[in-house]
Amino acid sequence: MPIKHRNLPETINIQRVAETNVDERGLPSDSWSNNSTNIKAKLESQGQEEDRDGRNTTVETFVIYVPGDTDVVAGDRIVHGSDNHEIIIITPVKDRYGNVCYKQIQSYVRT
Repeated sequence: MPIKHRNLPETINIQRVAETNVDERGLPSDSWSNNSTNIKAKLESQGQEEDRDGRNTTVETFVIYVPGDTDVVAGDRIVHGSDNHEIIIITPVKDRYGNVCYKQIQSYVRT
């Protein structure tokens, strides 16, 4: 049984890397473009921690639930408001008949 839209109170956009461009120095530069827009979702924060790789940032991890027919792959990113979520894992959740009910995405945001 697919997840109900009333259980997905947020709206997100999914972006995918467009064709690689070249910047003014001749170096490859990725540009992102919307692949899917206005996707219903539920975002659950799993907490924050300090980034210990010499950066003065924090990392907040999330679990995001989206409908099963959402076109999302591991190389994409999720845009929610002004935050860009980098995708870690996408797990399709299936019913007993093997149909994908929804997808569970683990992501993180650096701030």
